[in-house]
Amino acid sequence: MRVVGIDTSTFTGGIALLDNGQVVAEYSAYVTRRNSESLMGVLDDMLRDLEWSARDLQGVGVAIGPGSFTGTRIGVTMAKVLGYSLDIPIGQVVTLDAIAANVVFTKLLVCPVICARRDLVYNAAYKVDGLSPKKVTEYNVGKIGEVMDAIKGRDRDELDNQDYDKVMFLGDGAIRHRQVIEEKLGNLAVIGPPWYLGPRPGVVAVTGQRQIAAGNVVDARDLVPFYMGKSSAEKVQTRRRPEERA
Repeated sequence: MRVVGIDTSTFTGGIALLDNGQVVAEYSAYVTRRNSESLMGVLDDMLRDLEWSARDLQGVGVAIGPGSFTGTRIGVTMAKVLGYSLDIPIGQVVTLDAIAANVVFTKLLVCPVICARRDLVYNAAYKVDGLSPKKVTEYNVGKIGEVMDAIKGRDRDELDNQDYDKVMFLGDGAIRHRQVIEEKLGNLAVIGPPWYLGPRPGVVAVTGQRQIAAGNVVDARDLVPFYMGKSSAEKVQTRRRPEERA
């Protein structure tokens, strides 16, 4: 099965092509509005290099967030266009899941942390003692200090049972809030290496393919970003008086 993976939901993003489970092309770059919107051209170049056409694609995997409101919309819109125009299935991938999937076979609790705004972060915790991460908390959005306190409280019980050795933090939130993480958790915290920190398009493609194979597909017309809060624009709109919004 030939699948395209798309991610523009965080500080890095890009496209990957998958052929029968193998990543055969991958492009990733620091996300700006300009290069996010040019990804369709990047996809055309990748298809040409592989001597594929768009009609060779049999599925789409797309990171749906949480993350950047504007960035996520760009990737989701691209997936909708491909899914609708080519009449191919779409597999949704939660960005936190994609980041956690960078790490396999480790006795660490893996915690992707994605910046929301100010000191708020999107987060979840996973055990990854196999090829696929197992989510052990709900998706959450909260202040970084409160998130660290919750993880620290969880650690007391699970460390005593030797469920894991340390906590690895991934995502742009791990970079921005490194000082808070290390102050709260001390030597229990590990900040992941640079090549693990963001979602990889290849991982999104593979995870999307798995969703499609399991029958967890979404129609292009029904595909929407996974938002866990309101965008800044929506907040301003909400605060305005009804007569101003008319």
